[in-house]
Amino acid sequence: MFGIEDPLIYLPYLLSVICVLFAAWYGIKYWNKDNDKDEA
Repeated sequence: MFGIEDPLIYLPYLLSVICVLFAAWYGIKYWNKDNDKDEA
């Protein structure tokens, strides 16, 4: 994969992509949620 043969090298790249996907999902899910702390 991309000329990198050691799994310990491309594992951080894979985990970073998963982390970005989770952050995007979380942001989209809670984009317009009302937060009671902001109103007080």
